[in-house]
Formats: sequence, structure tokens, C-alpha cells
Amino acid sequence: MTKDPICGMMVEPEKAEFKTEQDGKTYYFCCEACKGKFDRKPVSDPKKKGFFTRFLEKIAKANTEKFGSEPPSCHGR
Repeated sequence: MTKDPICGMMVEPEKAEFKTEQDGKTYYFCCEACKGKFDRKPVSDPKKKGFFTRFLEKIAKANTEKFGSEPPSCHGR
């Protein structure tokens, strides 16, 4: 899975209907509107993640590795 650079939605490259290539990299989109927006103003340098975002992603990854991605059984299903 890869992230649509416009809206952030996760897209499966194998099933993606909309894609474009820029500087040797392929970008995948969830819909024609996102692709059109990207084509009008391509990403020259994707915004780098800040410290806090990297910190939260690291905590989320560690939590998933330790406890899995399923909610606790006490939360009901």
C-alpha cells in the first residue's frame, strides 16, 4: 500500500486506476480528482515529517509490535 500524495488515502498500487510518474517515481491516486490536482501542481519535494510526527509514528509502531493491531478483548467487538 502507498499513500495518495494529495489526500493521504492508502492506495494499492496493483489496483490503482490513476497514477502518474515524476522524476522516475510513480505516484498513485485514489481518484481522478486527486491525480488532476497533482498534475496541476506536482510535488517537488515531499514535506518532511516533523519531530512530533516521527515520535508518534515510532510509538504507534512499537505499540503494534508489542500488542498487535487488534483492540483489547475487554473493548468488545
